[in-house]
Amino acid sequence: MALFNKNNLKAVVLIERQNEDKNFQSVATGLLIGFLTENNADPALRRYRIFLLTNRHVFSNQTQLWLRFDKKDNGNTQRFPVLLKDENGIKWLAHENERVDLAMVTISPDFLNSNGIDWIFINEEFFAYPDNLSEIGIELGDSVFLAGFPLGISGTVRNFAIVRSGCIARFDQEIVESAGCFLIDATVFPGNSGGPVFSRPEPVSLVNTKAVDSIYLLGIVSGYKIYQEVLYSHQSNPPIVAGATIENSGLATVVPMNFAKDIYENFKNSQAKLEKDIIADDRVIDSKVEVAIRS
Repeated sequence: MALFNKNNLKAVVLIERQNEDKNFQSVATGLLIGFLTENNADPALRRYRIFLLTNRHVFSNQTQLWLRFDKKDNGNTQRFPVLLKDENGIKWLAHENERVDLAMVTISPDFLNSNGIDWIFINEEFFAYPDNLSEIGIELGDSVFLAGFPLGISGTVRNFAIVRSGCIARFDQEIVESAGCFLIDATVFPGNSGGPVFSRPEPVSLVNTKAVDSIYLLGIVSGYKIYQEVLYSHQSNPPIVAGATIENSGLATVVPMNFAKDIYENFKNSQAKLEKDIIADDRVIDSKVEVAIRS
């Protein structure tokens, strides 16, 4: 019995940088999401504005990165440059609270389709916000899936995202408001940044609780909590610090989707517009394009 819909991996995008020797290096993960712009009783007729969602720290201090997508026809990949900063400033969207580790750029579906990209997006009807987790039936200790490209493991011919499992460790109003994130019990590594965290559907549940039979997008991986232990030398009096060990605690920080919604609402309400060409000649990014939902 499959509990993870591998079709969702078509929304997971590899983010790369180009080194001085012109080789490409995997640096992070991105996710294609869609915010509803035109509702309809028929889901096939709803329209969405498409964004690439990742972390603020992935885009910060970067002038250009590359997005690598899978192709439909020949099974290969294709990458496109993304200009993130020029003399006029940054060309991506972020939350007004700098502690919120999210960044977004608008994506042109027409460009993806014309280039034969094999893609989907996660539409906002499947976003789980902190305020409605209990209503959905998602609780502490529930299992999650996370997808991304840790440690540069991304595949050569195609994007092969790594899917791992964990559980919700802490998800409450206090940590979301104070830290801009929640915690999952899952080990993440460099490259997981910007990757999606999905709820795991459960066909059964305890009495008086809900069974969650759909996959919801909970948030985006931001990083991990560090465990540090200071080492002392007792050959002197008093003891002196001799060094320290730093380890991955196994707790990962995840930015919930309500902050992505905030970025979109600010973009929409202020009528903010990105430059018409964030990519010089390859217009993968365009702030004016909407798309109907893909089946």
